[in-house]
Formats: sequence, structure tokens, C-alpha cells
Amino acid sequence: MKRKILYCLFFSFFLITGCADQINVEDVTLSLILGLDLDEDNHLMVYMASPVFNKEAPMKEEKIAVKAYTIRNSRELFDTTVMALTSGTKTQVFLLGKRLLKQKDWTKYLDPFYRDPKNTVTTRMVAVDGPVSDVIFFRPKDKPRLSLYLANLIDTAYRRNITVKTSLQEFHEQIIEKGMTASISEMKKNNKIMLTGTALLDEKGLYKLTIKPHENKLLRILQNKKRGDFPFTITVPLKPNGQEKHWLSFGTQSIKVKTKVRYDGHYIFDTNIKMRIVITEMLFPFNVRKDAAKLEKSIQTKLKADFERLIKKTQTAKIDPFGYGLYARAYTYPEWKKVQNQWNKAFSKADVNVKVNVTISGMGTIK
Repeated sequence: MKRKILYCLFFSFFLITGCADQINVEDVTLSLILGLDLDEDNHLMVYMASPVFNKEAPMKEEKIAVKAYTIRNSRELFDTTVMALTSGTKTQVFLLGKRLLKQKDWTKYLDPFYRDPKNTVTTRMVAVDGPVSDVIFFRPKDKPRLSLYLANLIDTAYRRNITVKTSLQEFHEQIIEKGMTASISEMKKNNKIMLTGTALLDEKGLYKLTIKPHENKLLRILQNKKRGDFPFTITVPLKPNGQEKHWLSFGTQSIKVKTKVRYDGHYIFDTNIKMRIVITEMLFPFNVRKDAAKLEKSIQTKLKADFERLIKKTQTAKIDPFGYGLYARAYTYPEWKKVQNQWNKAFSKADVNVKVNVTISGMGTIK
């Protein structure tokens, strides 16, 4: 009987989860923020911000900059100065300087994130308008730890569709996708850090242009990404001459987007956008109950012009952040095969017709 009990105990040890590779949090330097940029001599600069768990340390965040050849090489340099082993498993924000984003083949530096399974691919990708060092070494007294502050700033803006929220994994998918180009959040540091909108990249990941927060809402609608809030504040002309304009704010109850594509020597896209809106602010006297159709037409005219202006801007830059190439591949595959490797050039010559239909379903609690 005793022998049976000993055998059971012996074999049970093999079923216990091993903890031989455990490591205490005090012995790890977690790179919650990682930054890449180029210095004045085009040398790669790698920045890291990590929390400090030591009770005796007055500063609870450690920030380091090193000149390196690659990201993997930078980890060795970080380990020469930090107290614990550097780890990229919890990186929340990836800052990329515009100087780097304009450099050919800069995306090769991201290779260790896709190759090493210990690294996370849920990191938020952010372009920095200016030196990355200005952001990474910023210590606001009225904000929490920088990693938490930046992550919450991006997430909150994303819910209001002020900017996009592109993870490292999503960025990789956008780069290899021939039917659309990549877009990532963009921020700038002056007296404080603020999101400036969205940075649009070409098929090779090179920076092309920046769109403002109100344009990002249009981008998300054309992408048929309707998650979160879409608050608009616009000026609408109510007279035929269009000289007198008035401020109007509204929120969207529902948005429906349908896109059709045909090929006739060049691509022709027809995008129909239907919006049900609720007026939240109106700074002029107007009888909505009586003349709702007139106000709806003014809003439609304004939104249509904004959509067309944004599309024209991207076509001039020869990029397709909307994903119109996905429609071309799905519905006109024989023609798509001929231009798939030069889709952005083909899209720049395409006709994109946008039709906006607005229905006012509410005007608030007052008449």
C-alpha cells in the first residue's frame, strides 16, 4: 500500500507545471514604450521607457536612448545600463519619427517583432511629428506614467474616431496588402503632447501626408469602419449664394456605406453613404420641423465636398488608405491582376463618385 502511494506521488510530480524559468518582476525591465528615430547623421536611435519597481528609486519610470544598428542590437546596449533584463513582451506604444518614416526600407527594423514570439504584436503604432526624444523624455506633472498616458490618449481618440488605432500586427497586414495602404496615429509635442490626426503611408510604408482629426472620421467611414462615435461640427450654407454659413453639430445614429466598382478603361467607384443624424448644436434660428429637407440638403452638400476633397488628396499622393483596391480585386479580378503591383497608380486615375444621403431623426429636447 505504501509503495502504491509512493508511485502516485512520484508520477504526480511530472504533472505539476514547471516554474524553473520563472523570473521576478523586479528582475525585468519592461519596455512599455519603444521609439525609433534617426539622428542628424541618419544613425538609428532607439528609445525605451520602462517602469521602475524598486521602492528606493524616487523616479518610477526609466527612460534610455542608445545609438544602435538594429532593435535587437539595442537590447544588448540597454542591458548594459538598466538594472534588469530588457523584455519587449509588454510594449504598449511604438513611436516612429517622421525622419525615419521617410527613409527607404525602414520597415526592416520591425523584423524581430514578427520573428520572435516573445515580443508582442499588439503594440500601438504612432508617428511622431518631430524628434521622438521630445515625447519619450517628456515628464508631465499632471499626467500619469507616460506609457499609460499615451496608451489611454490613443484609445480615447480612437473611440471618437479622431485618429486610427493600428497595432503592429495590423500594420504588417496593411503593408503586405496590395489593395490598400497603411495608416497610423500621429502625435506632436509642443508644450504638451497632442494627437494631430493620422499619418498616411504608401505601399512601402513611407510617409506621404497627414490628415486632421475631422478628416479621419471621413476616412473611417469610407473604410466602412463604423465603430465608436462620429460627432461632426460643420458650417452649412442655407442660402443659394453660399456666402452666409452657420455652425452646426450633430452625432450619427447609424451609417451605411455601399461601394460598387466597374472598369471602363479605368476604374470607376460609386460610394453611397446613408446617415441618420441627431442635431446636438445649432447656432442659428431654423425651423427644423418645417424645413428639415433644406437643412439635410445643406449637410449633404458639405459632407460630399469634404469626402471628395479627401479622396482627391490621397489620389494626388498615390495612396489608397480606404481600401478601394479590395473592391477592385473582389469584383473585377481580371483587370485587377494587371494592375495589382501598381494599384496606387491605377487608383490615382480612378473616378470616385460619392453620394451622401442624410436623414435628421432628432433635434434634441427643444424645438
